[in-house]
Amino acid sequence: MKYYLVGGAVRDKLLNLPFSEKDYVVVGETNESMLKKGFISVGKKFPVYLHPKTKEEYALARKEIKTGKGHKNFSFNTKSNVSLNEDLKRRDITINAIAKDESGKLYDPFGGIKDLKDRRIRVVSKAFSEDPLRLFRVARFKSKLADFNFSISRDSLKVLKKMSLNNEINFLSGERIWDETQKALSYKNSSKYFATLKKIGALKYFDGIEKTYSKNLKFLKKMDNETNMVLEKWAIINLNSNHAEILERKIRVPNKITNFRKTLNELFQIIKKKNINEKKLLTSLNKMNFFRNESYLLDSLDLLQKLKIISSKKNKNWKSFLKELKKVKVKTSGLRAEEIKEKIFNKRLKAIQDKKNDL
Repeated sequence: MKYYLVGGAVRDKLLNLPFSEKDYVVVGETNESMLKKGFISVGKKFPVYLHPKTKEEYALARKEIKTGKGHKNFSFNTKSNVSLNEDLKRRDITINAIAKDESGKLYDPFGGIKDLKDRRIRVVSKAFSEDPLRLFRVARFKSKLADFNFSISRDSLKVLKKMSLNNEINFLSGERIWDETQKALSYKNSSKYFATLKKIGALKYFDGIEKTYSKNLKFLKKMDNETNMVLEKWAIINLNSNHAEILERKIRVPNKITNFRKTLNELFQIIKKKNINEKKLLTSLNKMNFFRNESYLLDSLDLLQKLKIISSKKNKNWKSFLKELKKVKVKTSGLRAEEIKEKIFNKRLKAIQDKKNDL
């Protein structure tokens, strides 16, 4: 059986980057022959199999034909006569179109190795334009490879800008967009993802972000050395946006991330105001679910300090104030639920009035 390691594992190995997932392409086989060899079929749209022992993914070499709008409408030719070169040609960028056989020999029909050395992102073929999701994949690779100073080739930049003008971007699946975005947010240099989308004209897909982009990108850049901070970075790039909830529904952002973004934004609005209204502050704290789960609010304070929006002293004062506020108790004996709720509210209101000048 002829098989080749392809994609990210080959690219990252050549860049001396760690990688965990390995994908293989198989040439000259059929669905029947793969099953006979003990491989387990898992592909829904095209033949993908799990190795019977390693459980790594093996896919039959394929060619793609676009049949409609968006990134989902393709038909696939996976006949045994599809060559390795034909399979590599359908891939997005040249540095992802390198293959390695069992002996370690590299196959590089589109110049990906030279592009790795030249630190260049370049599209493989005209077929790149058929899948609008690739706009976001290229932006993600700009983030992932930022420490290597990769740049997008001039011709590829033209292709990306032309694609951004096409209305096919509106046919993209929200889940797939979020998948690319959350990966970029988990890397270092996440600001490069949004900066690239802005440069190629695709940031318009993210409702509301363009209006607050300049200020928020400066904040996001302060987090460029951080990894695995998806909640925080998403909240930062959407700070002060009036369209964040619309966007989050559109691309199916998980509730946990949405809730943190709301908490940070609510706190940011409170801190911006010079005079704090006691009732509005208490209402906001209830809105942020502070009295049931304080973690998002405390983490938001730390994030605002990290962004230099508040000082360490102000952070400490806020935390001291919140700690005292949470200690407020009332006697509930003989009181109805509504009376208890009102009594707690009034006592907390009094505590805010006594301490708000420390904030």
